Amino acid sequence: MSVDLHLHTYHSDATWSPEDLIEHAVGLRLRHIAITDHDTVAGIDEGIQAARGRLEIIPGVEINTIHKSSDGASQDVHILGYFIDRSDAKLRALLQRQRDARLEHARKCVEAIAATSVPITLETAQKHAGRGAIGKMHLARAIIEAGGAKDASEAYDKYLVRGSEFFIDRNGATPEEAIEAITGSGGIASIAHPGKEAQMFDLILRLKQAGLGAVEAYHRVHCADRTKQYVRFAQRNDLLVTGGSDCHGPFEQYAATVGTIRVPLSVVENLRSRAKQTAPL
Repeated sequence: MSVDLHLHTYHSDATWSPEDLIEHAVGLRLRHIAITDHDTVAGIDEGIQAARGRLEIIPGVEINTIHKSSDGASQDVHILGYFIDRSDAKLRALLQRQRDARLEHARKCVEAIAATSVPITLETAQKHAGRGAIGKMHLARAIIEAGGAKDASEAYDKYLVRGSEFFIDRNGATPEEAIEAITGSGGIASIAHPGKEAQMFDLILRLKQAGLGAVEAYHRVHCADRTKQYVRFAQRNDLLVTGGSDCHGPFEQYAATVGTIRVPLSVVENLRSRAKQTAPL
């Protein structure tokens, strides 16, 4: 296994620094990786510097978007970007908007949870986030520290998942806006870990009309049959495939998953070729 195109650092919601991630990837003899932090490109240059030419760092990002169906229901849809121009002004503006929305959502969540007599504060959540924007994992850690839950699973189930009485919808870019920003910067947009819901196939085809170029077929939430299904679906619809471990570093009892998903080398070459064909003049 030499390819992992879905990796996170502490610039979003992982436990590793870019340097830690690179050293681990080098130790596993990976040759091509992508740093795809949520709504930020802050870790890419650090990763390239740490790599010192020992492996390829593909500039990437994962944008957490909100898709609203015809009945008004909201759905999280994550859009990955590869071979992006991380200096592109429109992409950077969208990512800043995303981070601002994250902070506002975190503030509302903290207020709702604190009203239940769990003494959680925004400062505590930010402490757990470190350099990154506050996400659900950081809120869960703050809840545990405040005595509101015994572990992350209980914190999520009680306060942070859809269906909880404390759940708060967040604002964010639409999938179409994320795709436009990625492709406008010369990158290839891929839908992340689409899963097993039947309606995802229709959504992917709609997003293809907006410029979606790939589907993340290889992912730890996809069984072998689901992976094959997405590969065949992509081939039929002139879409590329992407894949990776979605590693967030080691966390509590969970081991790091970097390099554990078998991704063909052809995935990298196909992405590279398509990016060159579609790069802005």
